[in-house]
Amino acid sequence: MKNNRSWLDIVLLLTLLLGMPTLIQAKCKQDSVGYVWCSEFPAGGIETDSTGNVKCGKGECLRDNIGSVYCSKVEAGGAAKDSLGMIKCLGGCERGEYSQCIRADN
Repeated sequence: MKNNRSWLDIVLLLTLLLGMPTLIQAKCKQDSVGYVWCSEFPAGGIETDSTGNVKCGKGECLRDNIGSVYCSKVEAGGAAKDSLGMIKCLGGCERGEYSQCIRADN
């Protein structure tokens, strides 16, 4: 029984390790003109504001109810809206910035 448990642990560990690179990739998004932009941070986020301009950050980014973009202050940090529609971020939120976006190559 212990031998089966060891194999299960190894399979689970390999599954996590092989799936990890896709979890920590920077997100990319198309702007209102059609250009594709990505966060300059390896696990950063991106979102468009109310006018279609891209805004990026260190972690996940979300648009609030008035169209402003907020991102987690923590690299690869998560963000979500609470029951009142307020954005909450791991490590706190900061405004997404165009200067933290990089235009993707063709």
